[in-house]
Formats: sequence, structure tokens, C-alpha cells
Amino acid sequence: MSLTIQIVITPVGEPIAATPAALQALADEHGDVGPGGGVPVAITIPKITSDQTALNYETRNGKTEFRFKTGTLKLTLRQEVHVSTALNPCARTVWLQHEQKHVLDNERLMSRMDPELRANMEFARILIRPTWERVAIFNSTQLTIKEIVGEVFTKLTGDAAAHQDSNTEYKSVERQIRLRCGSTVGKLLKRGSYGQGVDMVQVALNAHPPTRLAPLKVDGVFGGQTDARVREFQKNNGLEPDGAVGNLTRAALGL
Repeated sequence: MSLTIQIVITPVGEPIAATPAALQALADEHGDVGPGGGVPVAITIPKITSDQTALNYETRNGKTEFRFKTGTLKLTLRQEVHVSTALNPCARTVWLQHEQKHVLDNERLMSRMDPELRANMEFARILIRPTWERVAIFNSTQLTIKEIVGEVFTKLTGDAAAHQDSNTEYKSVERQIRLRCGSTVGKLLKRGSYGQGVDMVQVALNAHPPTRLAPLKVDGVFGGQTDARVREFQKNNGLEPDGAVGNLTRAALGL
């Protein structure tokens, strides 16, 4: 009895542009939360499929029992990279370089699927050291194999993503954006804006207490909390509370 696990890695296509709201929904769906729970601006979604059609089984007792005999389990990795439409071209380039690290991490960890699966007791009972089972549970056994593959894959990719999405890495990306993209503070900033002077607005807002809201995390992302703080500041200073940082709001902030 011999099992072969075949790994297939498909090329990653072009990044998929997503609105900030759509990107947030994707992050929520896939449990992708960066340091500090900031607004997501890019996300890599790895997916795995398992093809069991080349697995061969034998039967006994009038075909009332079965067990694995030999064959190949084919595992295919596919990845999607989504990036926010709120990013300017320069910041988009920097963030896609970060996402490429996730892509490469996921490709590398595919080599670990074989030993991790063989170490799984339930997987081993079905395909490595197979035992005789009732034919009545054949379909559920195939489903179990698929679920185990998914669980092992999710654990490996989740650990890799958490390691890559560290505070140190995010700060490095921010520094690159500031160095490579400059700081165009004079532009209109609003919800969905990223980098490009948003961090300076956040610092300025934090320097203007009192406020009924919590201090902002200075992350360069104009998300819901920054929008709320801007509107509150505008109300407190006799400005139109539209949430956009234009010339009048910038002047009131001392920028």
C-alpha cells in the first residue's frame, strides 16, 4: 500500500482591485487581521483543492468493506491577491511587494503538506496505514480526507501570514511608502485614503483634545475611526463635518 501526494502550484494572476468596503469584507471572511486591527489595504487569499480521483481502493466480504490500496492525492494551490482602489499607484506598488512575500510563503509551505498530512492520525488511518471500513461510509471518508487537507493547509497558511504580518513588517512598509512615495499633504484626504499625509493628520488630531473618542492609531490609514475623529474635530471648530480634510480643516489642524 503506497500513497503519493502530488503538489501543483498555479501561477498567481494579476492583482484584483477592490473597494475598501469589499476588501474589508474579504478580510473579515478569511479572518485576516493585521497588527492593531487596522483597515486592510491588500490581502492574499490562498486556496487549496484536493483531487482524490487517482486514489484506488480494494474491497472484501462481498464489497461490504473497503480500504485504500494505492494511488495519488493531488493538491493544487491557487492564490488571489486583492488590493485596495484607495491606494495611489506608488503605495500600491509597495503593498504588492509585501503581498508577494505571502505568495512565496504559501508556495514554500506546500512542501510541508506531505509530512504534516502523514503525521495526522485520522489521515494516516485512512491512507497511510489503512483499516477496513464499511462501504456505507465511503463518501463520508472522502469528505474527511478533504476536510483534513483543508485544516492542515489553513493552519500552515495562517501561521505563515501571522508571522509575516508583524508590527515590524508593517512599519517597514510604511517607511518605504514615505521614502518612495513622498508626502503630498496638500491633497484632499478622506475615508479610504492611505499614507500620503494621513499619518500627519492622525498625529494632528491626537494633539487636539479634548475628544469623546479614543486616540487614533497613527497607521496612515484613513478608516472609520479617523473619519469619526475628523468629523468631531470639524464640528468642534465650526467647520462642515463632511469627514474630508481639505484646506480649511488642514489649517484648523495646524497643517
